[in-house]
Amino acid sequence: SGHRNPGTHIMNRFRYATSQIAVHWLAAALIVFLLVTGTFVLAEMPNTADKIGNFRIHMILGALAARLVVARVLLRRVKPRPPAVVAEKWAHLGHMGLNLLVMLLAGSGVVLALQSGVLAAVLGSASLPESLDGWTLRKVHGLTSRLLMALVAVHVLAALYHQWVVKDGLLLRKRNKKC
Repeated sequence: SGHRNPGTHIMNRFRYATSQIAVHWLAAALIVFLLVTGTFVLAEMPNTADKIGNFRIHMILGALAARLVVARVLLRRVKPRPPAVVAEKWAHLGHMGLNLLVMLLAGSGVVLALQSGVLAAVLGSASLPESLDGWTLRKVHGLTSRLLMALVAVHVLAALYHQWVVKDGLLLRKRNKKC
């Protein structure tokens, strides 16, 4: 088939290090959880005292997700590189986009929490502001989350395309050897 990757045999044998696999799937799960709960729980709740615990969880997990993305990038620099895939340049741009959007979300979230008083409320020294809707960084955070959702969807579709159309064993690289 014209879509088949000539490096399929090598691709099927390559596995990421266990640390890379763990960081990838933990970051993926956290990011999906944060996107879903941020969009459908936090954004829908009024800014009352009941929301503070949810903000606290969101902030802690958001910071952890950002750290995992940094760890993923660092691990990528020191661990063996996988063989090239079909459309390697697009794959690289997609991964850079995912990483940058997560870091932009974390950064906009931190600055918004500091400027708006949400962090002070989470730490117990103030009440939540009545609304975050007027804050430019709230709009940036919301738009960035939508862009990240779209790019995550493209990422998943690309992985499934490689697995089922190109048939290069791409998804096997993200599984532990014992699985």
